[in-house]
Amino acid sequence: MIIRNVSRTSYRYALFALIVIIVLSGSGRRTAYAAVNVPDTIRVGLFLNLPSKNFTSLTPAATLQSSAGMTIAWRDPQFTAAIDSITPGQPVRFAMDGYRAIVLETADAAGAFAVLKNLQASSQSAFVTRLTKSGKTVYQVSEGVYATPAAASAALAKWTSAVAAAGVPQAANPKVAGPWAAEAGPYAGRAEAAAAAEAFGNAGLDAFVAVKMLNGTLSYVVRVGQEADAAGASALQQAASAAGGVNVRVPPAGEPYALIRQDMTLTGPAGSPVTLYAIPASAGAVLRAEPAAGGTVQLAERYKRSYRGAMEMSVLNGALAVVNEIDFEQYLYSVVGAEVGPGWPAEAQKAQAVAARSYALSSGTGFQIANVVDTTLSQAYNGTASENPNSTAGVQATAGEVLTHDGRVINAVFSSNAGGLTADNRTEGWGSDTGYLPGGIASPDDGPQAGLPDWYDVALASGQRGYIRGDLLADAGRNAAGLRVMTVTGENTAVRVRPKVETNVEPIVRLSAGTTVIPIGKVPENTAYSWVETPFKPDVLLASLNKYIHAAGPLQTLEVTGRGPSGRVNQVSVNGTPYTLKAPDSWRSALGGLRSTLITIEETGRMTIVGAGEETRKLPQESGPLQIMGADGQTRSADGTNLFVMDASGQARVVTPTPAFIISAKGYGHGLGMSQYGAKKLAEQGNDYRYILQYYYKDVVIEKDANR
Repeated sequence: MIIRNVSRTSYRYALFALIVIIVLSGSGRRTAYAAVNVPDTIRVGLFLNLPSKNFTSLTPAATLQSSAGMTIAWRDPQFTAAIDSITPGQPVRFAMDGYRAIVLETADAAGAFAVLKNLQASSQSAFVTRLTKSGKTVYQVSEGVYATPAAASAALAKWTSAVAAAGVPQAANPKVAGPWAAEAGPYAGRAEAAAAAEAFGNAGLDAFVAVKMLNGTLSYVVRVGQEADAAGASALQQAASAAGGVNVRVPPAGEPYALIRQDMTLTGPAGSPVTLYAIPASAGAVLRAEPAAGGTVQLAERYKRSYRGAMEMSVLNGALAVVNEIDFEQYLYSVVGAEVGPGWPAEAQKAQAVAARSYALSSGTGFQIANVVDTTLSQAYNGTASENPNSTAGVQATAGEVLTHDGRVINAVFSSNAGGLTADNRTEGWGSDTGYLPGGIASPDDGPQAGLPDWYDVALASGQRGYIRGDLLADAGRNAAGLRVMTVTGENTAVRVRPKVETNVEPIVRLSAGTTVIPIGKVPENTAYSWVETPFKPDVLLASLNKYIHAAGPLQTLEVTGRGPSGRVNQVSVNGTPYTLKAPDSWRSALGGLRSTLITIEETGRMTIVGAGEETRKLPQESGPLQIMGADGQTRSADGTNLFVMDASGQARVVTPTPAFIISAKGYGHGLGMSQYGAKKLAEQGNDYRYILQYYYKDVVIEKDANR
């Protein structure tokens, strides 16, 4: 900066102003506008067969409808062409065209649906298709889409009992159907193809209109037959030609097409057929359903949720795939609404929006034909059902903003509740060092506990153990053995499995007023911040553990022998042998599906006994009967009975005769990155979303797509 011809006072003022500008620009939390490219749309997998990605969500059919109406289009890498227009409120279905068991063909509609009902008792893949044959309407009842003719044949043998149980006479022999057919055409349009299909049907042949690409042009053809192999299709060529077919041939298996069937499955014998598009498993046909402007699409098989954007149907890894392609920011309306409460502060909504946008953008095409999926394997996405004005406002206020580290958009993972301290990714998370997920950040996560009562962990005279809400008990001093006792203050007081009222879980027992119980300890009510899990049985827990390790049974002892910086488990000893996992957070799944790894394990079957001769015995490692001498000098067997052990201070502990494990913990989720409940509390304390994000994610910059 060059200053000429100014007074000393003016110079000092200018210099002060320059210093202020430098200080403010260096310390403020600003949003940078840089070369970040946030795409206009994102692809969300709703049904995908991706076991390698731990996402297997299958459906035999996808049923769509829109109150605004839809356009159905063939989507090709080169172009998109409309093939159908669906009126408002009218459903349309999509399925695979593969090997199937046709268990019945009949002109008796009621009989066909009686068989369908029997099939549906055991299968979700049963269909009724209406077609014209030999001048009359017939109904084909089929089950499944199988990878091979042999699998379909086995299914056919299985389902013959469903026909017999319905008492329906068969008008045609059951058979294995497949994707092979003789093909006639192309025809001038869909109407001409439909007329040709009717002519083939009147000749006694199975015939369906189909749409496909021929020489770069979207064309209508008729596929004659539903055969299990090419030989069966070839045998139909002459019959199709004799019935007036033009250019009849047997197309190779790799040619994409979409077969159009008249499906009656949902409408019943008196209903009108629904158009069903069947996509071959062996080819790459992609169909797209696009609602009219401003409309949404309901997907019946996904809890009847409605979605913005378009739906794409294809086949991936031998299963029907359904992907929702939606405007990126509109996708976030749903995600933010699903991930945080609608009444949460605006700054917490904004922080969640930026984190969710960053996470989704960093995912790339992590699911082959989709960027993300709709479960918490990515982030929760429920279509329009979880949108609310506050979540939408949070997204709109931060449009295009993402978090970057070293110039790259970060994988901005987040969890519901960090339990007071965030996890370290390298030693407690997924075993990698990202730099921006260091862990050990104090997180104000106790909000869910506010105003909730404490519960007592109690032992009953019957030997049972459970939880009673603290305000339902009164102190009653100590009993003759010196153990603290409490009495129940109300009638019909429930002893719960966990310290929480759960209307769908029956109480262990109900107690009358005045009943005496022994308090083992006091715990907070189960929430996302603090929780206790029901005692795990050794065999169940060992089966879960052995999906990740190889421990010899039976399970006798289980203890935490290694923790990371935040106290989360990264080593567990099973029967005295220590085990570690490549991704320490996997201990959540290994230990029976825990909500957190910030845990303690109570081994109720573990104790050391000192006998009358000073000899020691460790349980449960050393088996054999256990005899206990009472104050009266009498001995009794302790086998099958819970024991109450009192320490020097008079505090009781319950010991079980066989191993059992009670796990208590803090937090909900992996604990990496932003804690949602922590973000809520920070926002309530007056912090803005930039502060919240840069509090949880270290050495990051908030950048914005310059085009937004």
